[in-house]
Amino acid sequence: MYGRQPKGEEAEEAKKNPHTKKGKIRLAMENKLKNSSPPSLIVHMPDIYGPNAENTILHETLKGVAQNKTANFVGDKKVAREFLYTLDGAKAMVQLAFREDTYNQNWNIPAVHPITGEEIIQLLREETGYKKPVRAVSKTMIRFIGIFQSFMREMTEMMYLTKDPVVLNGDKYEGNIGSFPKTPYINKKPGTRLSTGPSIE
Repeated sequence: MYGRQPKGEEAEEAKKNPHTKKGKIRLAMENKLKNSSPPSLIVHMPDIYGPNAENTILHETLKGVAQNKTANFVGDKKVAREFLYTLDGAKAMVQLAFREDTYNQNWNIPAVHPITGEEIIQLLREETGYKKPVRAVSKTMIRFIGIFQSFMREMTEMMYLTKDPVVLNGDKYEGNIGSFPKTPYINKKPGTRLSTGPSIE
């Protein structure tokens, strides 16, 4: 719902000026929540990946690699974007939900750090031995695939984020709640492969 923004990290108070249908709907939902009587928790997250995140951009890449097939990467592989591990996002939301002073305001939950598609693919190759090519999926290709898949049809207008991504600033959370749960893209412990992330306690 931020719409196109200047380069840099976006804090919660950044002006929201969505130019897409999906962004305008999200902003309308947020405003309705803020003007309603029940308390609400409004959380902004980047694209997610991990357990139970099968309808996401990065899942398309991970699925191809896991099946040892030619994989797809949506967007420009050279642009650094944020990808948040599902369990990290869930833990951060739970921490917010258990406090009484976090409701009726916005919170950003950023990823561990922005990462390019090229870096993701290289990590996957090093950790799994994957050798097949990875196709960059363009807006034109998304539009064509959208004829058959509704999820991809919705993605067409959001493709601007793969060229000019919004990067979330997490200072408010860290200043008021504490450190974010941050699962590294690769588990560096000896003898392990791809990180599956921490368990939820």
